[in-house]
Amino acid sequence: MIKIIAYICFAGSFLAFGLGALGLFKFPDPYTRMHAVGISDTLGVGLVGLGLILLSPDWILRVKLIIILFLFWIINPTMTHLIAKAGLIHGVKPVKDTKLKEG
Repeated sequence: MIKIIAYICFAGSFLAFGLGALGLFKFPDPYTRMHAVGISDTLGVGLVGLGLILLSPDWILRVKLIIILFLFWIINPTMTHLIAKAGLIHGVKPVKDTKLKEG
C-alpha cells in the first residue's frame, strides 16, 4: 500500500513538472513564466520527496530528506521572488494589462 502511495506521489510530481514546462512555453512574459515554474517546482519536488520518504528504509534517511525538503521550500520561493524583483528594478516590463502594486 505504501508503494502505491509513493508511486502516486511520483506521478503527481511528473504532472506538476510537466505543467510547469507547459507554462514556461505558453505564458506571455517572464514573470508569469517564473511563477508557473516556481510553483510547479515546489510542488514537484515536494511530491518526489514525499514519495522518497515513504520508500526510504531508514529513519536517518527520512530525516535528511525532510531537512532537504524544508530547505527547498524556503529557498525556492524566496529566490523566485528576488529574481522577479530584480527584473522589475532593472526595467523588465510585464505584459500590457498587468497591474503592479507600487510600494
